Amino acid sequence: MTQENTSPDVVIIGAGIVGCATAYYLGKAGVKATIIERDSAGAHASGYALGGLGPLGGAGIPEPVGHISLESWRLHNELASTLPEESGVDYEYKLETTITVAYSQEQAQGLRERLPWQQAQEGFRVAWREGTDILAMEPRLAPGVLGGVVTEPGAMVDSYKFNLALLKAAEGMGAVLRKGEVTGINFQGDRARSVVVGRDEMPCGAVVLAMGPWSGSASGWMGTELPVRPLKGQILRLKIDGAPLPHLGWEGSYATTKPDGLVWIGTTEENAGFDATPTAEARESILRSAVAVLPYLANAQVVQHTACLRPVAPDGLPILGQVPGKRSIVAATAAGRKGILLGPVIGRVAADLVTRGETDMDISAMSPGRFVETATRAGAS
Repeated sequence: MTQENTSPDVVIIGAGIVGCATAYYLGKAGVKATIIERDSAGAHASGYALGGLGPLGGAGIPEPVGHISLESWRLHNELASTLPEESGVDYEYKLETTITVAYSQEQAQGLRERLPWQQAQEGFRVAWREGTDILAMEPRLAPGVLGGVVTEPGAMVDSYKFNLALLKAAEGMGAVLRKGEVTGINFQGDRARSVVVGRDEMPCGAVVLAMGPWSGSASGWMGTELPVRPLKGQILRLKIDGAPLPHLGWEGSYATTKPDGLVWIGTTEENAGFDATPTAEARESILRSAVAVLPYLANAQVVQHTACLRPVAPDGLPILGQVPGKRSIVAATAAGRKGILLGPVIGRVAADLVTRGETDMDISAMSPGRFVETATRAGAS
């Protein structure tokens, strides 16, 4: 992509965190964008996620995307000082301490193995604490905790309000949100000429695919496979008396008290297709896990049960970069459970690729072309 394609004809498909962050950073570069959304901004995973920002753990961290995670953490802290004023939206950004606990030797070993890299990162305090120390920090934990990793700082946001803040700030810089469903892209050579929205064609010079778990539907438009699938996740919100819980984690699950005064617990990882219906089975599974670690929650009242679909790629890494053979198409999707954390950096990189045709970040491991290369190697073997 070159500068000649960066007039107000950039179309972003999807108004979740990634789409709105892309529009925001395009606005910072002086480029107006049209965001096309079938439903409403933040109507899916971006609006229902816990909103935890933990840059030192997760799929692909530390390698090959640890540097991307740390850069997005930096951007979050930068945004926290400017975005509420730019947007008029307080999205409840708050620094916090995270405690990840282990109840088995296997869990403890897994936590300790990640410690050297985590402790080497500037600006963080990460330490292993023995079980007695962890119980002193949170005495409501079940007995038998062997220890845990205490990480400072982490952060928490209201994910829906954060999505809204990015959108409002982008609109203040000229972005437009349009309701509709994109069903195709028309090309002239290797460049997008227009996107098909219902019965209309919208002229464009560049397209950013930020369609979350629905990104795979764009494969046929471009002749390049984007193997993104939905990973269902469910969350419960509980009402119970007592002091607020810190952000506790164990085996991919969590519990914490949010500013709404409710204890949020989760989550599941389900291959359920595009079914985002909350289920009784997930409710019982989440409650069992939480009560085993925090017995006092057995008396809690479930006041809300939500489910959403996260976008994931076969290798668990984000898909970010120019689509092979299409100089005017950028794919920005598949952040999985790290979507709220990684949204800013993915949006900024996508904006860089649109406006400059390049980015300063090393995104080679996230290239959309990696799936084409894998298929080619498999076919040759």
